[in-house]
Order: sequence, then C-alpha cells, then structure tokens
Amino acid sequence: DVMHDWNNSPTQQHVQSFYMDETEVTNLMYLEYLDYLKRVYPPSEERYRNIYHGALPDTLVWRNRLGYNETMTNNYLRHPAYANYPVVGVSWIQAVEFSKWRTDRVNELRLEKEGFT
Repeated sequence: DVMHDWNNSPTQQHVQSFYMDETEVTNLMYLEYLDYLKRVYPPSEERYRNIYHGALPDTLVWRNRLGYNETMTNNYLRHPAYANYPVVGVSWIQAVEFSKWRTDRVNELRLEKEGFT
C-alpha cells in the first residue's frame, strides 16, 4: 500500500490453468525435477531445506468442502498409476522455476547431440 491508505485487505485468488511446457507436464516429469533438487540441494542440510520443500506441489488441491478425496491427496503425485497424469497444485513461482530447470536440461541434450560436450 504505497499511499498508506490501509484500504487493502489480503484475499485468496484463483489462477486459471497455465502451461509450463509445450505439452502437459506430467507427474513423472515433475518428480524428475524434485529428484534433481533433492540430489543437488539435499533437504537434509539446513541451508537447502527450503529449496526442496518450496518446490513441492500443494497436494491439498483435491480437498474441498463438498467432497474429500483422501486417495488423490495421498497418492496422486507419487503413485506410479498417475505418472502420466498432469501435475496439479503447482504455483506460478514453482512453474517458473520448473521451466528454467527444464530449459537447461533441454539445452544440455541439444548440445550433446550436436557434439558440443
């Protein structure tokens, strides 16, 4: 509040679906990203803990007042049956960070194919 009018109040906003890649990002693709973060920035070390935990999607998106789907809440991201399903519960910031990581990996593969390694 730049003018210090104190007329703003925090509200919850809903962001419509958005693309993070050329195609839908699957749970398997996002788990690869999480695995990379876990290897490079081990959450067991205090200074890196927030990097990994900050990248985890919100699994509570399946919960609502009218219906409670505990199976989806507990299993959707990591269960092999849902590996090729689209990842859900990712914030805009998480999507941007995933996109940066994915761009780096694609460019690495392209350089390897062209013999620039």
